[in-house]
Amino acid sequence: MSFLLPQGCRAFIKNIVAPNDGAKKFILFDAFYCSLMVGIDARKLGIKEDLESEVFLNGYPEDYKGQADIIAGLLIDAELDRKAIEPENKASIEREMTRLVNPTATTRLSDTGNDLLNLYAASGFKLIQDSMMAPASLEEFLVAYYQLWHRDSAVAE
Repeated sequence: MSFLLPQGCRAFIKNIVAPNDGAKKFILFDAFYCSLMVGIDARKLGIKEDLESEVFLNGYPEDYKGQADIIAGLLIDAELDRKAIEPENKASIEREMTRLVNPTATTRLSDTGNDLLNLYAASGFKLIQDSMMAPASLEEFLVAYYQLWHRDSAVAE
């Protein structure tokens, strides 16, 4: 699975990505994941042009490997909701799951699922950019990200 960062993400988070010194840090995948969660919650896809052309990571980093099934489940839930597939429509749910999931992949996603994950991250990053200034510190980002999730109106609005 190949992850693509949303356009502008590197510049936006440049002040909070720590050098690789072995200490806990905010990594590029953390920015991707934060963007992904916002995009999935909004049930909104970005477009391919909103993504960098170069892969920044193949597969989940170590700290995220245990979350592969959860991320796949969130993607399935978002796609079922976005496509308005009713819970009673078992055949359509099965088709979507077959389209999105590859149980043998380390990420548990098919190429289509991978592409959609990147597009959800792209839309989520746009929502993040619209909601906050580029952070000067990790603490500033975390406070603004928290506020994004706890503001009066939903992210999807």
